[in-house]
Amino acid sequence: MFKEMALQALKENGYKITKPREWIIEYLDGNKNHPTAFEIFDDIRKNDKSISFATVYNTLETLVKSGIVNEISVDSQSSRFDPDTSEHIHFVCVKCKKVSDIYNSSFGEFLKNIPGKVHGYNVIIKGECEDCIEKS
Repeated sequence: MFKEMALQALKENGYKITKPREWIIEYLDGNKNHPTAFEIFDDIRKNDKSISFATVYNTLETLVKSGIVNEISVDSQSSRFDPDTSEHIHFVCVKCKKVSDIYNSSFGEFLKNIPGKVHGYNVIIKGECEDCIEKS
């Protein structure tokens, strides 16, 4: 479903559907790992597909502008990309940098108390994930 919606949104915004754009969209379809642009580039190239980092970066920028993908700034070194544009919160492990989705309906109730119109939000909670706690 994501792939079809993403391709349609690109067409509606006047972008051509190229093979590299399709590869990136296919990579993101169902991806819950919140990959960086470099991770996407590296994984696509591992599958013997010829693509440049600039193409990956520019395509991601286009997908974000078109509202197809959310950009998450979890640290100062690189952004991560999330194809799930539904309202949710991100939990980032400060040790392993893993990003997890948190769906919490009570946060929607919190938003109702904001004195103004909310157009969206990007909430990042930082801490240690269960795996890193167990390793400690």
